[in-house]
Order: sequence, then C-alpha cells, then structure tokens
Amino acid sequence: SKKVITLLSDNKKDAITLNIDNLIYLTSKKNYVSLFLLKNDIVIEKIIRKTLTNIALDLKKYKYFIKCHKSYIINTNYMKSISGNARGYYLNSDYLDYKIPISRSMKKDDLKTLIT
Repeated sequence: SKKVITLLSDNKKDAITLNIDNLIYLTSKKNYVSLFLLKNDIVIEKIIRKTLTNIALDLKKYKYFIKCHKSYIINTNYMKSISGNARGYYLNSDYLDYKIPISRSMKKDDLKTLIT
C-alpha cells in the first residue's frame, strides 16, 4: 500500500507530497523543515516552511516516526544502530554518511525504540 501524504506549509502556500515510507528523517532550521527522502537509492532533500512541531502532528499516526532530538524526527525503519557515549548518543543509518544526534533527555531504555 502506498502511504502517500501531503504536508502543507504553515502559510498554506506550499505543499510536499511524498510516500511516507521514503522519508528517512526530518530536521528543522528556524521556520523551515528539511525532509530527507530516499529516491532511487539516492537521498534527496526537500524543504518546507513549517515548524517541526506541526509536522510531528502530521506524522503522529505513523508510530515509526520518533522525535529523537529537539530538531530531529527520524523514521526508525531506516535507523540501524546507536553510537556514542554518555556525552552524546547518535543514530546511524546505512543511507546517511553522517550521524543523527539523540537528545540527552532521552532515557537509555527509550534509545532502543529508535532502532528497529
């Protein structure tokens, strides 16, 4: 089943339509959110003017999207492992050549929920 959703920008002027299963993670920069999607095995970035809080509401029904940091929401299906130490933990994905930070406020037990 294609899980296609449309995310509307906060000013209602723009929209991004995507298959939710292609969304690896999202990160916020001020009033914008960057969405990182897998397309033909290549990671592409799309930007929408919207707050991460509002996008989190759009993604609420998809339980595999978790806010792991104040400016990151990840798709747990793409996260492979956790690295780091008490000073800071990070998520690793086979599709990314960099790590995604995990908030220090996340409890150790909750970290397991970030990888499938």
